[in-house]
Amino acid sequence: MCLSSTGTGCPASMLSVNQLMSNRLTELEDSCPVWWLLIQVWTSSPVLFSDTTCVMDELHTDRKFQVMFGLMASSWIGHCLLVTLLTCTLRCSHSAKRNNIVLILTDDQDVEMGGMTPMKKTKALIGDAGVTFSNAFTASPLCCPSRSSILSGKYSHNHLVRNNSISGNCSSVTWQKEVEPSAFPVFLSKMRYQTFYGGKYLNQYGSKEAGGVAHIPPGWDQWHALVGNSQYYNYTLSVNGKEEKHGDNYAADYLTDLVLNRSLHFLEERSPNHPFFMMLCPPSPHSPWTAAPQYQKSFSDVKAPRDGSFNKPGKDKHWLLRQPVNPMPSSSIDYLDNAYRSRWRTLLSVDDMVEQVVKKLDSIKELDNTYIIYTSDHGYHTGQFSLPIDKRQLYEFDIRIPLLVRGPGIKPNQTLQSPVMNIDLPLTILDIAGVNLSTVNMDGQSFLPQMAPSLRNGTERPFFLVEYTGEGYSSKDPSCPKLGPGLAHCFPDCVCEDAFNNTYACVRTLKDGNMQYCEFADNESFVEMYNLTADPHQLENIVKKVDPSILQIMNQRLIKLQSCMGDSCRSIK
Repeated sequence: MCLSSTGTGCPASMLSVNQLMSNRLTELEDSCPVWWLLIQVWTSSPVLFSDTTCVMDELHTDRKFQVMFGLMASSWIGHCLLVTLLTCTLRCSHSAKRNNIVLILTDDQDVEMGGMTPMKKTKALIGDAGVTFSNAFTASPLCCPSRSSILSGKYSHNHLVRNNSISGNCSSVTWQKEVEPSAFPVFLSKMRYQTFYGGKYLNQYGSKEAGGVAHIPPGWDQWHALVGNSQYYNYTLSVNGKEEKHGDNYAADYLTDLVLNRSLHFLEERSPNHPFFMMLCPPSPHSPWTAAPQYQKSFSDVKAPRDGSFNKPGKDKHWLLRQPVNPMPSSSIDYLDNAYRSRWRTLLSVDDMVEQVVKKLDSIKELDNTYIIYTSDHGYHTGQFSLPIDKRQLYEFDIRIPLLVRGPGIKPNQTLQSPVMNIDLPLTILDIAGVNLSTVNMDGQSFLPQMAPSLRNGTERPFFLVEYTGEGYSSKDPSCPKLGPGLAHCFPDCVCEDAFNNTYACVRTLKDGNMQYCEFADNESFVEMYNLTADPHQLENIVKKVDPSILQIMNQRLIKLQSCMGDSCRSIK
């Protein structure tokens, strides 16, 4: 029997077996749980090893394996079992190697208003190398509700995050206790993924009311999260639960680059024996739109698009859209043009981030084994229906998002029209990771079957829900006292981007008619409906012209979606 940890007195062949098996133990536990259990039984069985039980009990697990393999090799039957086990271990470890995943999530990046135009490297390295979804949507067009949907895989009516405030459940103690423990990173951690988070998390994260910087959501190994809303300089991070303040030095503090550099360091320091997941959340192109020094003069001649609904009145739309001055004053147009250029400038650093991450994955020989997902939390508008800048509205410019994916099994240069949502991201990520999706309580569905049909079978959804709860202040807004209380985010000339009565739920269809139907929770019980095939810019509300039977169908779909949960969200027909 070979008991020496140094191999003294052991045959050379047995020593090499011991070393090989010691190196494979962790991989075996991860990739072949049945064999792992069998070995544990063998090493503790008084029937199989009655003469050595007392010795085995005193040994470390790795040494138990060495003893066991010495015993097995002492007979021809044991030798055969040993060879079989070694072969299975090597094959299982190789065949069960899980894919790495990188999710890059921007802040406020539209797709309808040309928001992907600056992203030449991203489109080449991810879109051209994989798939671009032309019908990707957010479940709610505002930062905190949308990001909460991405983390939880749930519609807003299930995760209960209504807006960007603590009172709206954004990163609240209730969210931390009831939703975060079942967010998708927790499942990845259980699958032995090494996890990294960098950048903006939720708008109220790190505030005193949300538990401060010491709170680290479960599932994350490396945590480098921004406190509060998007900034480029002069911000605070929670670095693994410790406060880290930053100034205005480009090389040391520019947030997009800092997130990139720390993610590259994570890739250098990771263990090669386990897969990894990185979630990179730069502030771009959210305000205050601070570009890196090298890009501050880019796009100097660019202006916001003037087509579609730009500078059009919202005459047949809900109350909030009927308030803006039309046509917009030149001061508003100059302001939104500057915002449009500035947004593009900040995105150039994100484009560089994508390039550097891809290069790093290639240099460490992990690119071909990694899925890279690029998306945004929601869209944006710059002058549509005479609203200068913001999000929060039900229209295509605010609810459509970019979505590009590359990875194993995905053919290059694909453009898919299947409707997908940001609530689908976590289930898709868990599907890639090999999690049994029947054990996960989420409202979305994996879109892995759409982009890699050779790997999965699946069906696309016939319609889906977009919902939003409007914000307003109890006192009058100084920018617009004549309209009274209940408004928020107002510009001069009484142009307000939000109000309490901007609360709505919409059902959006693509498969059986390209339509949108929305109901408002206001004192008008206002309804909007659009045929986007005939009217892609949603200029005419056709609710008074459409067949009442169609309105009834859409209303019933909306009622079912607003009360759905988990499997029922996927089974509504």
